[in-house]
Amino acid sequence: MEKDNLNRDQLYLYEEIMTGLTQYIDSHGLKEGDRIPTEKELGDLFKASRISIRRAIKELVEEGTLKIVRGKGTFVSAPRKEIHLLDLQGFSEGLTTDNDTITKDIISIQRVDSNKDLDRIFDNQYDEYIELVRKVYRNDQALSLDYAYLPTALYPGIEKKITPESSTFTIIHDHYGVEFKKVNKNLEFVHPDEELQGHLKVNSLNMLILVDKVIYGEDNAPVHYSKYYLIAERVKLSLEHIIDQN
Repeated sequence: MEKDNLNRDQLYLYEEIMTGLTQYIDSHGLKEGDRIPTEKELGDLFKASRISIRRAIKELVEEGTLKIVRGKGTFVSAPRKEIHLLDLQGFSEGLTTDNDTITKDIISIQRVDSNKDLDRIFDNQYDEYIELVRKVYRNDQALSLDYAYLPTALYPGIEKKITPESSTFTIIHDHYGVEFKKVNKNLEFVHPDEELQGHLKVNSLNMLILVDKVIYGEDNAPVHYSKYYLIAERVKLSLEHIIDQN
């Protein structure tokens, strides 16, 4: 592998270049979509070999700081959005930070009959659901497509309370008095079908992360089901577990 062929000085140098290039981006006020200097120009700037420059760029691409567009060059990319997998709160609520603007568009909201998948998830308890399909943006860039299923028997009239800005998590808790006790999430890497390609503006080669989520309330009864598709190159998944030693 390329990394194995580098000596210690070269390894240390590419790490220096990563730091220097990050500082260059900040000091020159480069924003998402701005092009960085060519490999030759960076080599002259850092007085480094092309192999070290390429290695530094490769690492920054994998971190999400840079993006290579074949035939055009290397550009500043938006940092990957950190997603905490153990969060019990609603998906979009967990995204909100001071540095980001998270917005949502409702693609559709309609009543649907149960099917074998919903019967399995909700233990054959309900015949009808509200299906809510929303697209989530981070700073006006598409981040995910979210499908949520809410039993109409549990949440009568909930479709009238949902707006693009509202949180279904908050509505369920505040208006229907449902307490969330446990969440189960399954992750899978998938390629987008035509519907997902159209909504998220990706192609069939892009990887998506499918998060399949069931939330349980009192008596371990399922009260909410959703599945959302994240654009893999725009997110970073994390786990955090606090150990109580008392």
